Amino acid sequence: MEYEISEVSNGTQLQETLSYTRATISPGIFNVSLSFTSSSSGNVSELASFVVNANNATVLSAKIGGFQFPKAQSKEFFDTFMGVFGLQITFSNELDVFTNSAYFRNDGTSPKTFGTVTFDVTTYVANNTPETFDACGVSATLNAYTLEVGTPPGTSLEFITYLHFEGTSNGQSENVTFQLVSMTVG
Repeated sequence: MEYEISEVSNGTQLQETLSYTRATISPGIFNVSLSFTSSSSGNVSELASFVVNANNATVLSAKIGGFQFPKAQSKEFFDTFMGVFGLQITFSNELDVFTNSAYFRNDGTSPKTFGTVTFDVTTYVANNTPETFDACGVSATLNAYTLEVGTPPGTSLEFITYLHFEGTSNGQSENVTFQLVSMTVG
């Protein structure tokens, strides 16, 4: 899976590309490799490899930039590097918040291709812009919003394939695009 993230926060540009690959080592154990490129670090690329017990989600080892880390540190590195995938799961579990008809409307469903995988994607857009939200002590104004979600074949997880929003929150301006570029299901 490959994601691209583009963000402008208070005038500072950030570009990131994250590529995840999973390979099974033995039953119940898989290796997750991550290639990460970030413009904020001078276009630094990093390769990380994690061995994970799929039965209980225990991170067994981490190798980053050629250095092997002890098991105790491996989980911390895994959580950091796999953060975007974690966001994917978190937001997928709460999509009803981001598709609530009081604020957003279904703009249709169409097939889209991500690498070699094609599946139907539903697009949601803001009913009105600008839209102001006040919740949990945070005031935010949304100036643009597009969310695309779909379920790849052979999976039950609804993936965020595209998310773009522009707005302000507590005086900070944000312009973020998160997009799935390619995926292999297997």
